[in-house]
Amino acid sequence: MKCINKWKFPQFRNKKEQKKKGFLEGNSKRARKVRKTLVLIGLLGIFLIAGITALVLFVRGGRLDEPLPYSRSAQVFGNSVQESSMIVEGMAGNLCVGPGDNPMDGVEGQEGEMTGLFAIREGEIPFSQGIYEQKSPGRLTQLMTLLVVYENLDLDTSVTIEQEDVPYGLNKTCGLAYGNIISVRQLLNAVAVSSAEDACMALARAAAGSESAFVDSMNSKAMELGMTNTNYVNPTGAQDEEQYTSVYDTYILLNAVLEQTELTNALGTSSYTLNYTRSDQESKQQWLDSDNLYVTGGVSLPRGVTVLGGKMCASDTENYAALLVQDNYGNPYAVIVLNTDSQTNLYERMEQMLEAVSS
Repeated sequence: MKCINKWKFPQFRNKKEQKKKGFLEGNSKRARKVRKTLVLIGLLGIFLIAGITALVLFVRGGRLDEPLPYSRSAQVFGNSVQESSMIVEGMAGNLCVGPGDNPMDGVEGQEGEMTGLFAIREGEIPFSQGIYEQKSPGRLTQLMTLLVVYENLDLDTSVTIEQEDVPYGLNKTCGLAYGNIISVRQLLNAVAVSSAEDACMALARAAAGSESAFVDSMNSKAMELGMTNTNYVNPTGAQDEEQYTSVYDTYILLNAVLEQTELTNALGTSSYTLNYTRSDQESKQQWLDSDNLYVTGGVSLPRGVTVLGGKMCASDTENYAALLVQDNYGNPYAVIVLNTDSQTNLYERMEQMLEAVSS
């Protein structure tokens, strides 16, 4: 049989070329299909991401700038501290609103107690009892002292202690004496950590010239913040019938303190080394322990709750506490008890509200 070279005959060559051409065209069509499919998939992905983003924005109320928890700075008013913890910055915003009495499962307030749990980020009051009633603030007064001084004095200013700064009858002092030279930042830490009344008096005089003028500044700040059930007559928290506040006003004050990271850090510090100079130029140091058992760990906390700072007193005659705390997600809360008849009830009420924060 004779072999035929198909390429010598046009009819065979044309068929081969047509076949090849058809194959290439088929590949081209398939490639276009693949490209179109990929483009569609990409567009669907974009729409999906956009949809998820819109849903998140809707759930969060359109807020993209909500701060997250971060590690506490190792500096408090520019001085090293002994611990590292968690804190929220800049959470103070719209105020929580709610009725004076609002029950909550798991929290059982006793008759006559004034107490409240405030969800700062949500602007809600999950639990309240008598939160608008007036009561002596005790050491909680010093929260306003700290805030007014912090906003009005240079922290590096040196203060020379006068005799009027250490009057007879002070209950808690950091050991200051006439002629000592100490900076504003050191005095602020003494107040924040150990509730030193001599430091309060020195700061009041340094900031306003006299105790009475400083008290006027405290009341002006209270009015500015909207603390309508509060009146101050001294910067230390010494008992006086004319000095009073409420649970709700205390929350407003904590809300303002929360905006000042250094203040919140200081209030959450378990110990501090005070540095000052005596009148004979000898440098002195004094170790100060926090008087807040929630800060030092003297009172245990539910899992997932971090204390940012605050003030408290637990004694035979006075039992109250005002804390800034946060949960595992960085949500800040104010937990406040102004009036209980025993330490047992104070710790019980605080524990119940802190458990609500952790759940």
